Amino acid sequence: MKSLLSSPNAATKGYLIVGLGNPGTAYEKTRHNVGFRAMRHFAKQHSIELHPAQHILAEIGIGRVGKSSVHVLLPLTYMNSSGEAVLHTMKAFKLLSNRIAVVVDDIAFPVGEIRFKEEGSHGGHNGLRSIEEHLGTRDFPRLRIGVGHPGEKELADYVLSPFSKQDEEKLPEVFNQVAYVLDSWILQGIQKAMILANTKRVNEGVIRNGEKS
Repeated sequence: MKSLLSSPNAATKGYLIVGLGNPGTAYEKTRHNVGFRAMRHFAKQHSIELHPAQHILAEIGIGRVGKSSVHVLLPLTYMNSSGEAVLHTMKAFKLLSNRIAVVVDDIAFPVGEIRFKEEGSHGGHNGLRSIEEHLGTRDFPRLRIGVGHPGEKELADYVLSPFSKQDEEKLPEVFNQVAYVLDSWILQGIQKAMILANTKRVNEGVIRNGEKS
């Protein structure tokens, strides 16, 4: 992957989609890793193979959505240092910040709901905080996946614990919705994608390459 990252022929007008989480099997199905899982689902749908890039501590893959080049990145630096891999990849491919979407867990929404915003604050999410600090801007879209509120539970323990069986069963459809919204962002623009995600119109059907299925 090193030669790919440094290739002079790499796309300069492509997109980068970052899924956030923590590496290792102990964290694999925790609430905090829902960004990883959503992006593995997205990559599989688009036949994007993820490969380790050891020099930036990440997994990365490149494919296409429509006519656009799309890079999928999973930082393996642990959540609090996610920005290191994002900045490296952004520079390597000469990507604009508004063409970088970050997929993260969010305790503000119940499981089954997603939100997509053009920009915003990190809201206390350490992965987003790291990316904002490394990029020096908040000007990048973020797609938040609801994982439910911890209530009286300790926040760190809650997000690092697995989903309940009932909530786990909802995730395949959530991941389909995430992929649908990201496709819309790339194919139709940020405003269309936000309407689909934030008004729950994403539930009306899944569009692939401009066709409703």
